[in-house]
Amino acid sequence: MDASSQGPDYFIVVPVLDEAAALPALLAELRGLGLLDYTLFVDNGSSDGSPELTAAAGVALLREARRGYGYPCLTGAREAAARGARAVVFMEADGTDDPAQVRHLVGPVLAAEADLVVGSRRRAVHGAAAGRMPLHQRLGNDWLALNLFVFFGLRLSDDGPFRAVSLDLLERLRLEERAYAFPTEMVVKARMAGARIVVRDTRYRQRVGRSKIAGTWRGTLGAVRDIFWCLLRLRLLGFRPGRQ
Repeated sequence: MDASSQGPDYFIVVPVLDEAAALPALLAELRGLGLLDYTLFVDNGSSDGSPELTAAAGVALLREARRGYGYPCLTGAREAAARGARAVVFMEADGTDDPAQVRHLVGPVLAAEADLVVGSRRRAVHGAAAGRMPLHQRLGNDWLALNLFVFFGLRLSDDGPFRAVSLDLLERLRLEERAYAFPTEMVVKARMAGARIVVRDTRYRQRVGRSKIAGTWRGTLGAVRDIFWCLLRLRLLGFRPGRQ
């Protein structure tokens, strides 16, 4: 990590919505790894004390009132760019992602070997660890991977949200989806823009608390709807990336 006067080479962006049960452990892990000062928490309207926990830890806390996964992610990315970073790592606040793997993901981007590195949970959620992710979520991930290959030629074992991306590429992608389809839109547009996409296996840990997406039928159906619409729109209408 570059700690020059221009700021670090990358920031970790963590969108937060009612994750008070998971945050103490995550904050402790980030502090132990020396990553806490390079993490931007973006609160998305929590009502369970999550903002107070992050503020008490002395970390950077941003606010994004508009609901939808993409809004806090992009708010954090803009702040990272303003602080001089070259890349961002998007990481969940619920404890499923292992912050010890942040450099495992961002390394190829900083080394100019990749523009987008997608963390794959596929190996981590099969076999003995299968119970960590609900069956319908695993089947949904397999369905998405198949569609990404059939319609866009993308060979992804998993379109996981734990990922690193160049801020230059992120700006070119002009992302529009603001809810569940944010990671999918990112990887499809990156493919259509000719970006270098790398997949790296990541760990997947037991979630702390109940998932707002996979843990409810409403969240699951909403995710399927948004992702299907995103894929259909990009397949039919295409995409013209911004200039480098």
